[in-house]
Amino acid sequence: MNTFFTADFFANNRAKLRNSIDTNTPIIITANGMMQRAADEPFKFVQDSNFWYLTGLNDADLVLVIAKGNAFLIAPVLSAERETFDGAYDFAAISQRSGITEILDERTGWQRVKALVQASHTVATCASPPSFLSRHRLHTPPYRRRLIAKLKRLDPSLAVTDVRSLLAHARAVKQPEELHALQRAIDVTTETLIEVAQPNTLTSAAHEYELEAAISYGFRHRGAEGHAFEPIVGAGQHATTLHHVNNNGAISTEDLVVLDIGASVEHYAADITRTVRKQPLSARQQAVFDAVAAVQDYALTLLRPGALMHDYEQAVVECMGTQLQKLGLVNTSTHNAVRRYFPHATSHFLGLDTHDVGDYQQPLAANMVLTCEPGIYIPEEGIGIRLEDDVLITKTGNQVLSAACPRRLGFVQ
Repeated sequence: MNTFFTADFFANNRAKLRNSIDTNTPIIITANGMMQRAADEPFKFVQDSNFWYLTGLNDADLVLVIAKGNAFLIAPVLSAERETFDGAYDFAAISQRSGITEILDERTGWQRVKALVQASHTVATCASPPSFLSRHRLHTPPYRRRLIAKLKRLDPSLAVTDVRSLLAHARAVKQPEELHALQRAIDVTTETLIEVAQPNTLTSAAHEYELEAAISYGFRHRGAEGHAFEPIVGAGQHATTLHHVNNNGAISTEDLVVLDIGASVEHYAADITRTVRKQPLSARQQAVFDAVAAVQDYALTLLRPGALMHDYEQAVVECMGTQLQKLGLVNTSTHNAVRRYFPHATSHFLGLDTHDVGDYQQPLAANMVLTCEPGIYIPEEGIGIRLEDDVLITKTGNQVLSAACPRRLGFVQ
């Protein structure tokens, strides 16, 4: 398979992280493992993004150790049964991909780790989030917690340094290889959206899942790994639910259909939204569509180096308030009034994760990539319209990486 990344990319990422931490402190990062879906069946494996950024590996249960002067991997010894069912580790491929030549079994590897941490009494790793994120109603993976607990058993006095912010700052500014992968993911998504919005496909789809199936085929047919996130195909009232992912509703000729999708290419995510309809828009729908487009046009003028996300988001809310007043939806542009019909942020960072890491308190800088996605949702009218593009911050302003995807797809007039 052709790849945008060489072993040097991952080695350089490790070296940058190593240089940002005291040289006597070992850096230890764990891969994700397999999560149970049912009985002995796992969910599809998804690698920890920080581990991938440092190794390029999509293998479960590995541990990366970056010590002074060298790096090595620890791999579990698989039983013959597991190798038969799941396949064995390909150590030659792992070394070639990551640039790490030393791969140790668990007993040997952890003996070396024990010596390292007991000599320094410090370790740098990615701290674990809480086991449950109440805001999002999400249970978090246990792998980092388990790693830290194991390290503290080796040295109860161990001091742990969290490197997540260091990795977030590094990952937020994209390197050329990353931009190439992102652009390919965006191109695949664009080509698929254009294909799916063709009249023969759009008019023949009686249900949301039929469009989802066409999108899935389009991504895989064009060489992507699949979806970067659960695709959103929301028709009619479902278009007013921001993260409608069941995709099981019917599509009528009057419905607006929000398509919020993104292909994954070498772990890098596109994220583009277009709103389509089988028939030309009604006058009301057209007015709402034009309002969303006007807000996006304005938002794009603000995305540039030095911009602060808080100020940017506040300015977009004010612009949206003006548009909502023109539509007769609000009488005032206060934050609470606007958020009734525009309840989400305009932009988020994009990269290895769809909602990628980045510091929202720091000014934007060249080679950061963000989305720009205003939307208006009117549940009482069954109208939901969102337009989302992927934007590269340049030295002088920005470049819309998804510019090849027409805003007006399908029968939008």
